[in-house]
Amino acid sequence: MSRLLAIAFILFCFEVGLFLIIVPWTGMWDDNMLLDYVGFLRPVILHTIFRAAVSLLGLVDVFIGLLELRNFFRSFKIANRPTP
Repeated sequence: MSRLLAIAFILFCFEVGLFLIIVPWTGMWDDNMLLDYVGFLRPVILHTIFRAAVSLLGLVDVFIGLLELRNFFRSFKIANRPTP
């Protein structure tokens, strides 16, 4: 994977993860226009357990971003290692 693509993936993981952690607890989640079209799902989507599950998915995504960031820095160490 090229370094630019790796950086883009890491930033994408952090951005999506933070979005999924924060948004379920804001007013944007409650005033979602899509909930008007699927009214039978409204109680499920607005339930606290569902919001917590979405936030947990965001935490997993941030964790994946951290793992990829660690691997990205390790690739620099391997590439700069002197050959015997």
